[in-house]
Amino acid sequence: MNPAEDTIDIEVQYQPLFELIEDEFDVEIEGLPTQSYSGTSEELNRAGDGDRIIADTSPGAVPDLGPEEIDVVGMREAFGAELYFGTLVTTPDSGINEVSDLEGETVAMADVGSVSGGMAPMWMLQDKGLDIGNAPEGGSAEDFDLRSGVAHDLAVEELIEDDTVVAAGAGEFASIPHVPVDQIEGEYEDLYETSPEVDIAGSRDPELKLLDVSPAIPRAPIVINTAWEEDIRFDIEEFMRDLSAEDFQHDPFTLADELDLSLPEGLLEDYADGELDTDDYDLSEDQEDDWEDFNDHELWFSGIVEATHEDYDPVNDFAEDLGIGFDEIE
Repeated sequence: MNPAEDTIDIEVQYQPLFELIEDEFDVEIEGLPTQSYSGTSEELNRAGDGDRIIADTSPGAVPDLGPEEIDVVGMREAFGAELYFGTLVTTPDSGINEVSDLEGETVAMADVGSVSGGMAPMWMLQDKGLDIGNAPEGGSAEDFDLRSGVAHDLAVEELIEDDTVVAAGAGEFASIPHVPVDQIEGEYEDLYETSPEVDIAGSRDPELKLLDVSPAIPRAPIVINTAWEEDIRFDIEEFMRDLSAEDFQHDPFTLADELDLSLPEGLLEDYADGELDTDDYDLSEDQEDDWEDFNDHELWFSGIVEATHEDYDPVNDFAEDLGIGFDEIE
């Protein structure tokens, strides 16, 4: 499992899917959060006969490893959306009005193993005329200082808390909650019309300013190592693709207990019944934080749709434009 957001306990987040598979097939799943995007690829790359690996991974892992190493089970769909976006954001008072203004400044982002948090932001910087040097290969950029290798949420956090960081590259799911919707509508129509995050745009403090949005990226896949050829593997694949959106939801009381959150019982009951209006509850500051933590741990996708290696060709296009091969970003 890829560590997309450092503040999330990904094993708790994935419990609905784990439990569904365990109950249906009488198996036990061992969750293995990796230390990096490349760490997940490395686990898949060394998998051999007898290994049974289902991986939550980055879109970049598909062209990186290829059909010899992995099969694509499906593309994760987030509430009807099969595409998502990388973003570049800054603070409203930074004096940065466009991407080219970042020359000489410090930018925080993930490494290029993360497509939306590293590869796409790097592509946007190059596309707007900045010299990225050999930064995609782990080196340094010529026109800006790069703080690389941080998760999406930590890149945004560094932008907010560290005065030396002037911009952050992150997937829309980490940045758009800080961006008012009027910055998106009319300016970035693909994002506005596609992203489920638009529904919560501007819902989190502090406010950030959107500098650029990448071309659409195919959402992350679930993959399986090709050496696993038992019948149960193919049954599990079909089972996951047939699940409904409701199947991916947590029981709210169980999730609150797992995270040791202090939330009103009525709020959790209303949430379970699909009738929640948070304005009905006068939450304390600590409860507001707990409610944010609760929402962050909800499983971020609502379905798994059939996909192939070819669906991830746009990721390879990013890499080619950046002048790198996938063997260079492992």
